[in-house]
Amino acid sequence: MRFLATRRRVMTVSTLASILHRSVPHLSWRAGVIIDAVLLSGGGIGTAQQVARHLGLSNRFALARLLKRDGLPPLQDLAAWASVLTWVDTTDCVGCSLCQVAFRTRKDPSFCYRTVKRITGYRWREIRSRGLSWVLQLFAARCSTGTSRAQPHGPRPKRTPGGIPT
Repeated sequence: MRFLATRRRVMTVSTLASILHRSVPHLSWRAGVIIDAVLLSGGGIGTAQQVARHLGLSNRFALARLLKRDGLPPLQDLAAWASVLTWVDTTDCVGCSLCQVAFRTRKDPSFCYRTVKRITGYRWREIRSRGLSWVLQLFAARCSTGTSRAQPHGPRPKRTPGGIPT
């Protein structure tokens, strides 16, 4: 059973990567490599400086410009999106809760629930009920609009020089 779940998991990560590449087709090859790496790792792939060096970029600022130019969120948020996508996929495939996934990956469950809310703007229950395809669409929409984090409460009010909202 464990072998089948692992084998299914690998095929699903490959499927996730191909779906993401199709839903965000304007990516440069470097951005595509970053997406593949964060999906395969299930989240973090190192510091921005390390990733920049591996891609042949001069520094982390060049990496940030590359991600922004391709419409992707910053590396930390991209890794969080990959984690959320991986968690949704795992709970769908294995049929366990996010708390169980957190324990298996040696993360604090509250960290996982907060990450889902911070990145998507939705609670885990809503994400889980809508499914992986909806979360993928949400990620693609965030990439096309250029915003890395969900803004469930709308845009911030404009402020005058005195700091008073208008």
